[in-house]
Amino acid sequence: MVLLLAAMEAALWSPRRQQALWYLIALSVLLVCVAVSHPRARDLGLGWNGLRGSLWTIPFAALLCGLAVLIAYEVGTLSVLYGPHPVYWHSLGYAVWALEQQFILNSFFYKRFESLLGDTTIAVVVTALLFSLMHIPNPVLVPATFVGGIFFVEVFRRWRNIYPIAVAHAMFGLTLAITIPNHWIRNMRVGIGFLRFHVRG
Repeated sequence: MVLLLAAMEAALWSPRRQQALWYLIALSVLLVCVAVSHPRARDLGLGWNGLRGSLWTIPFAALLCGLAVLIAYEVGTLSVLYGPHPVYWHSLGYAVWALEQQFILNSFFYKRFESLLGDTTIAVVVTALLFSLMHIPNPVLVPATFVGGIFFVEVFRRWRNIYPIAVAHAMFGLTLAITIPNHWIRNMRVGIGFLRFHVRG
Protein backbone atom coordinates (compact mmCIF):
# COMPACT_ATOMS: atom_id res chain seq x y z
CA MET A 1 0.00 0.00 0.00
CA VAL A 2 2.80 2.40 0.90
CA LEU A 3 4.55 1.96 -2.44
CA LEU A 4 1.35 2.64 -4.38
CA LEU A 5 0.55 5.70 -2.28
CA ALA A 6 4.07 7.06 -2.75
CA ALA A 7 3.93 6.58 -6.53
CA MET A 8 0.48 8.20 -6.75
CA GLU A 9 1.54 11.18 -4.67
CA ALA A 10 4.67 11.57 -6.79
CA ALA A 11 2.50 11.61 -9.91
CA LEU A 12 0.20 14.24 -8.43
CA TRP A 13 2.98 16.55 -7.28
CA SER A 14 5.61 16.10 -10.01
CA PRO A 15 6.15 18.44 -12.98
CA ARG A 16 4.08 17.50 -16.02
CA ARG A 17 7.02 15.98 -17.89
CA GLN A 18 7.54 13.46 -15.05
CA GLN A 19 3.91 12.61 -14.32
CA ALA A 20 3.49 9.98 -17.02
CA LEU A 21 6.42 8.00 -15.61
CA TRP A 22 5.05 8.12 -12.07
CA TYR A 23 1.57 7.10 -13.24
CA LEU A 24 3.13 4.16 -15.05
CA ILE A 25 5.02 3.18 -11.91
CA ALA A 26 1.83 3.47 -9.84
CA LEU A 27 -0.08 1.32 -12.32
CA SER A 28 2.68 -1.29 -12.31
CA VAL A 29 2.74 -1.43 -8.50
CA LEU A 30 -1.04 -1.76 -8.42
CA LEU A 31 -1.12 -4.60 -10.95
CA VAL A 32 1.73 -6.49 -9.29
CA CYS A 33 0.19 -6.19 -5.82
CA VAL A 34 -3.17 -7.40 -7.09
CA ALA A 35 -1.63 -10.26 -9.08
CA VAL A 36 0.48 -11.64 -6.23
CA SER A 37 -2.54 -11.77 -3.92
CA HIS A 38 -4.36 -14.12 -6.35
CA PRO A 39 -7.81 -12.60 -5.77
CA ARG A 40 -11.08 -13.86 -7.20
CA ALA A 41 -12.92 -11.46 -9.49
CA ARG A 42 -15.92 -11.41 -7.13
CA ASP A 43 -13.68 -10.36 -4.21
CA LEU A 44 -12.47 -7.38 -6.26
CA GLY A 45 -16.03 -6.38 -7.10
CA LEU A 46 -15.60 -7.30 -10.76
CA GLY A 47 -18.12 -10.11 -11.05
CA TRP A 48 -21.91 -10.28 -11.03
CA ASN A 49 -22.04 -10.75 -7.29
CA GLY A 50 -23.89 -7.89 -5.58
CA LEU A 51 -24.72 -6.10 -8.82
CA ARG A 52 -28.49 -6.25 -8.40
CA GLY A 53 -28.36 -5.18 -4.76
CA SER A 54 -26.23 -2.12 -5.47
CA LEU A 55 -28.02 -0.87 -8.60
CA TRP A 56 -30.07 1.54 -6.48
CA THR A 57 -27.00 3.77 -6.26
CA ILE A 58 -27.47 4.87 -9.89
CA PRO A 59 -31.01 6.36 -9.60
CA PHE A 60 -30.03 7.75 -6.19
CA ALA A 61 -27.06 9.52 -7.77
CA ALA A 62 -29.25 10.71 -10.66
CA LEU A 63 -31.68 12.28 -8.19
CA LEU A 64 -28.95 14.12 -6.29
CA CYS A 65 -27.26 15.25 -9.50
CA GLY A 66 -30.56 16.49 -10.92
CA LEU A 67 -31.18 18.54 -7.78
CA ALA A 68 -27.66 19.97 -7.96
CA VAL A 69 -28.16 20.98 -11.60
CA LEU A 70 -31.47 22.68 -10.79
CA ILE A 71 -29.90 24.60 -7.91
CA ALA A 72 -26.93 25.62 -10.05
CA TYR A 73 -29.29 26.80 -12.77
CA GLU A 74 -31.24 28.90 -10.29
CA VAL A 75 -28.17 30.53 -8.76
CA GLY A 76 -26.42 31.01 -12.11
CA THR A 77 -23.42 28.69 -11.71
CA LEU A 78 -24.43 26.05 -14.27
CA SER A 79 -21.87 25.77 -17.08
CA VAL A 80 -20.63 23.43 -19.80
CA LEU A 81 -17.78 21.00 -19.21
CA TYR A 82 -14.43 22.78 -19.31
CA GLY A 83 -11.79 21.63 -21.78
CA PRO A 84 -10.93 21.23 -25.46
CA HIS A 85 -12.56 17.82 -26.00
CA PRO A 86 -16.18 17.24 -27.09
CA VAL A 87 -18.53 16.69 -24.17
CA TYR A 88 -19.23 13.03 -24.99
CA TRP A 89 -15.53 12.12 -25.15
CA HIS A 90 -14.85 14.11 -22.00
CA SER A 91 -17.69 12.33 -20.20
CA LEU A 92 -16.68 8.88 -21.44
CA GLY A 93 -13.08 9.44 -20.44
CA TYR A 94 -14.13 10.56 -16.99
CA ALA A 95 -16.41 7.52 -16.61
CA VAL A 96 -13.47 5.21 -17.34
CA TRP A 97 -11.35 7.13 -14.83
CA ALA A 98 -14.15 6.82 -12.25
CA LEU A 99 -14.10 3.04 -12.69
CA GLU A 100 -10.34 3.00 -12.25
CA GLN A 101 -10.61 5.12 -9.10
CA GLN A 102 -13.21 2.79 -7.62
CA PHE A 103 -10.96 -0.19 -8.28
CA ILE A 104 -8.07 1.54 -6.51
CA LEU A 105 -10.28 2.80 -3.68
CA ASN A 106 -12.28 -0.32 -2.95
CA SER A 107 -10.76 -3.35 -4.66
CA PHE A 108 -7.28 -2.39 -3.50
CA PHE A 109 -7.23 -0.06 -0.48
CA TYR A 110 -10.48 -0.93 1.25
CA LYS A 111 -9.84 -4.66 0.93
CA ARG A 112 -6.48 -4.21 2.65
CA PHE A 113 -7.79 -1.92 5.37
CA GLU A 114 -10.59 -4.41 5.93
CA SER A 115 -8.01 -7.15 6.46
CA LEU A 116 -6.06 -4.97 8.88
CA LEU A 117 -8.95 -3.35 10.77
CA GLY A 118 -11.78 -5.81 10.23
CA ASP A 119 -15.13 -5.32 8.55
CA THR A 120 -15.79 -2.18 10.56
CA THR A 121 -16.81 1.44 10.28
CA ILE A 122 -13.21 2.37 11.03
CA ALA A 123 -11.99 0.65 7.86
CA VAL A 124 -14.63 2.50 5.82
CA VAL A 125 -13.73 5.90 7.31
CA VAL A 126 -9.96 5.36 6.96
CA THR A 127 -10.37 4.41 3.29
CA ALA A 128 -12.61 7.42 2.63
CA LEU A 129 -10.16 9.71 4.43
CA LEU A 130 -7.32 8.44 2.27
CA PHE A 131 -9.44 9.05 -0.84
CA SER A 132 -10.08 12.60 0.35
CA LEU A 133 -6.43 13.33 1.12
CA MET A 134 -5.45 12.29 -2.41
CA HIS A 135 -7.44 15.32 -3.65
CA ILE A 136 -5.47 17.95 -1.72
CA PRO A 137 -5.40 20.96 -2.17
CA ASN A 138 -8.69 21.25 -4.07
CA PRO A 139 -11.08 22.90 -1.55
CA VAL A 140 -14.16 21.42 -3.25
CA LEU A 141 -12.95 17.91 -3.97
CA VAL A 142 -11.36 17.26 -0.56
CA PRO A 143 -14.64 17.39 1.40
CA ALA A 144 -16.70 16.06 -1.51
CA THR A 145 -14.52 12.98 -1.90
CA PHE A 146 -14.61 12.28 1.83
CA VAL A 147 -18.41 12.24 1.86
CA GLY A 148 -18.51 10.42 -1.47
CA GLY A 149 -15.84 8.01 -0.27
CA ILE A 150 -17.91 7.04 2.75
CA PHE A 151 -20.83 6.35 0.42
CA PHE A 152 -18.82 4.42 -2.18
CA VAL A 153 -16.92 2.29 0.32
CA GLU A 154 -19.99 1.48 2.40
CA VAL A 155 -21.88 0.36 -0.71
CA PHE A 156 -18.90 -1.76 -1.72
CA ARG A 157 -18.62 -3.21 1.79
CA ARG A 158 -22.24 -4.34 1.65
CA TRP A 159 -22.52 -5.56 -1.96
CA ARG A 160 -18.97 -6.07 -3.30
CA ASN A 161 -19.52 -4.67 -6.76
CA ILE A 162 -17.75 -1.62 -8.19
CA TYR A 163 -19.77 -1.11 -11.38
CA PRO A 164 -22.82 0.80 -10.03
CA ILE A 165 -20.68 2.93 -7.72
CA ALA A 166 -18.35 3.74 -10.62
CA VAL A 167 -21.37 4.99 -12.59
CA ALA A 168 -22.52 7.01 -9.57
CA HIS A 169 -18.97 8.37 -9.15
CA ALA A 170 -18.90 9.51 -12.77
CA MET A 171 -22.30 11.18 -12.40
CA PHE A 172 -21.28 13.01 -9.22
CA GLY A 173 -17.94 14.12 -10.68
CA LEU A 174 -19.39 15.44 -13.92
CA THR A 175 -22.14 17.21 -11.98
CA LEU A 176 -19.58 18.94 -9.78
CA ALA A 177 -17.69 20.00 -12.89
CA ILE A 178 -20.72 21.80 -14.36
CA THR A 179 -22.31 23.18 -11.19
CA ILE A 180 -19.32 24.55 -9.25
CA PRO A 181 -17.58 27.70 -10.57
CA ASN A 182 -14.34 26.76 -12.27
CA HIS A 183 -12.30 29.27 -10.27
CA TRP A 184 -13.08 27.11 -7.22
CA ILE A 185 -12.75 23.66 -8.71
CA ARG A 186 -10.07 24.42 -11.36
CA ASN A 187 -11.17 21.79 -13.85
CA MET A 188 -11.16 19.10 -11.12
CA ARG A 189 -7.39 19.38 -10.73
CA VAL A 190 -5.54 18.14 -7.65
CA GLY A 191 -1.94 18.25 -6.49
CA ILE A 192 0.42 20.50 -8.38
CA GLY A 193 -2.06 20.73 -11.25
CA PHE A 194 -4.49 22.62 -9.00
CA LEU A 195 -1.82 25.13 -7.95
CA ARG A 196 -0.63 25.75 -11.51
CA PHE A 197 -4.03 25.88 -13.18
CA HIS A 198 -4.96 29.27 -14.62
CA VAL A 199 -8.67 29.98 -14.92
CA ARG A 200 -9.53 31.63 -18.22
CA GLY A 201 -12.00 34.42 -18.62
